[in-house]
Amino acid sequence: MEMYLAGVSVRRVEDITETLWGTKVSPSTTSKLNQKVFVQIDEWRNRQLTDEYPYVYLDRLYLKKFWGGEIRNIAILEVIGVNSEGYREVLVSIEGAERGQRKLAGFLKAPEG
Repeated sequence: MEMYLAGVSVRRVEDITETLWGTKVSPSTTSKLNQKVFVQIDEWRNRQLTDEYPYVYLDRLYLKKFWGGEIRNIAILEVIGVNSEGYREVLVSIEGAERGQRKLAGFLKAPEG
């Protein structure tokens, strides 16, 4: 999974798993696993926030991503809330600087309730 998310093609994942474990993970298996993970990610992104967050922190971190034969720096915008019990939760995580800033602004302006 991590190989695919890092930009390794599904076919290349097959070759790598054969080298590492002596058996291939087929492209269709890799795709099915990715679909399941992406469903869970979508559910998390669209969840309702039910707790109160007296403290909210905004942060940006940069990760390197291999895409289209080159390595690029990708900005990840994070919103971390401290809930009413004092525990930190990642509330929002958005990839991309410009798009992320627009989405983040929309999130911060969302009406209560």
